[in-house]
Amino acid sequence: MKKVALLLGALSLVSSVAYAKEVVPAVEEVVVVEEVTPVAAAPALTVTNFGQFVEVDNTSGGQNIGEEVHFGTNVGLAYDDWTFDLMARKTWSMDTHDGIYSAGHRIDMVAMKNYENFSIGAKWRQEEKYDRFLAKFKYSYGMFSGWVDAGYQTNNTKDTNDGWYSEGIPVAVTVGPLTVGYYYEWDRAINPSVNEDKYGYEGTLTHQVRAWAPLYTGEKLTVGAEYRYQFAQDKDYKKAVKETNWQEETRHIANLNASYALTENLSIDGYYQYEWKDFEGHSGAKDSKSDRYYGEFCIGWNYTF
Repeated sequence: MKKVALLLGALSLVSSVAYAKEVVPAVEEVVVVEEVTPVAAAPALTVTNFGQFVEVDNTSGGQNIGEEVHFGTNVGLAYDDWTFDLMARKTWSMDTHDGIYSAGHRIDMVAMKNYENFSIGAKWRQEEKYDRFLAKFKYSYGMFSGWVDAGYQTNNTKDTNDGWYSEGIPVAVTVGPLTVGYYYEWDRAINPSVNEDKYGYEGTLTHQVRAWAPLYTGEKLTVGAEYRYQFAQDKDYKKAVKETNWQEETRHIANLNASYALTENLSIDGYYQYEWKDFEGHSGAKDSKSDRYYGEFCIGWNYTF
C-alpha cells in the first residue's frame, strides 16, 4: 500500500508540473526599435543651367554681316528659394569691306527671391555707356501675369545726366494658348540741361501691345511665335522749338522661336525677329525714310542640371 501511495503521489506531482507549464504563458522577448528622425540637408548653392549663344543684329543698309554680332554666355544658379542669373556678352561689328572691330559689351546679374505666385529681386546691367541698378518684380495668378523693372541709370558718357529707367509688362492675360500683354519702356533725365544736347532732352515713353503663343509642341521640338505692335512713342524736351526735329517711331515686330531637345538635359534654342519701322516727324521735322527694316537672328545651346 505504501508503494502504491508513493507511486500515485509521484504521478500527481508530474501531472501538476506539466499542467503548470501549459497554463503559465511563455514570456516573449520584446524588441524596441527607435525611429531615427531624418535631418534635412542644408541648402546649397547649385548650378541649374549653362549655355552660350550667337546673335546677329542688322538694320537695312547696314553691315553686310552684322552691325552688332554678339557672343554671350549664360549661367543659372539656385540657393534654397533664391535664383541667380548671370549673362555676359561681347559685341563686334562685322563687314567684309570694313572689317571686324569691337562694338561694346554687356553684363547682366539678376538675383530673385521666389514665392508661390510672385518673385522680387534686383538686377545690375553694365555697358560701356551706362550702368543700370533695377528693382525687379514678377507675378503669376491664374490667367494674369506680368513683370516690372524700375531703377536708376548712371550714364558714363560726357555731358549726359543720370536718370530714371523702367520697363515691363505690368499686366498680361492668358486665354487658352494665347497670351496678350501691354509693354512700356520709360526713361527720364534728372535735371536735364539745354546745353547737354542742344535741346534739353527730358525723356521718352514707348508703348507696345504684345501677343504670343506656342505653335507646335512635340516630344523634342517646340515652336512659338510672338507679335509686337509699338503704337506710340512720346519724347519731351525743355526747348520745344522746331529745331528739335524728333521722330516718333512706331513699328511692327514678328518673332519666330524654337527649341529642340537633343537629350534630356541639352537643348538647341534660337529665334528670328524682323521689324518694320515707321517714323513720324514732330516739331517741324519731315518723316524719316531711313532704317525702316531691322532683323535679329540668334542661336545657342543650353544645358540644364
